[in-house]
Amino acid sequence: MAGKSKSLKWYGKAVKKDMREAQIEGVNRTMAACAAEAKANHPWENQTATLEGSIDIADYAAPVADGVKGTWGSRDVAYALIHELGGVIKPKSAKALAIPQDDGGVVFVQSVTIPARPYLRPAADTHYPKLAGRIKTAFKRRSKKR
Repeated sequence: MAGKSKSLKWYGKAVKKDMREAQIEGVNRTMAACAAEAKANHPWENQTATLEGSIDIADYAAPVADGVKGTWGSRDVAYALIHELGGVIKPKSAKALAIPQDDGGVVFVQSVTIPARPYLRPAADTHYPKLAGRIKTAFKRRSKKR
């Protein structure tokens, strides 16, 4: 075996780049799946489609110091959070809240308790566990090109 040498080709920078791109793809695919699930499986009766239409990716995945970061959820709908978490609504500047009735009348109340109707968290609970697999699949696809 004398005289024979072997060499190793170093792909460190390329592997790091592939991993970062795979992370971005995995996070974006996971956020898209979460948004689609939340739109399709929300627990409230849809009347105007405003809240449902607000569910989307707010910020696509982008590199940050130690990985990637993206944001999804309900955008620009003031009552989105109270649907997700529930809570109590009280008047800010009036003495009471006016609740319209089906017969055309109005009932005045001091507060209204809104039950939680989670739609974002259940979608996240379904799809976040799949994130690592999505990153792994994207990385394998990229590393085969070399």
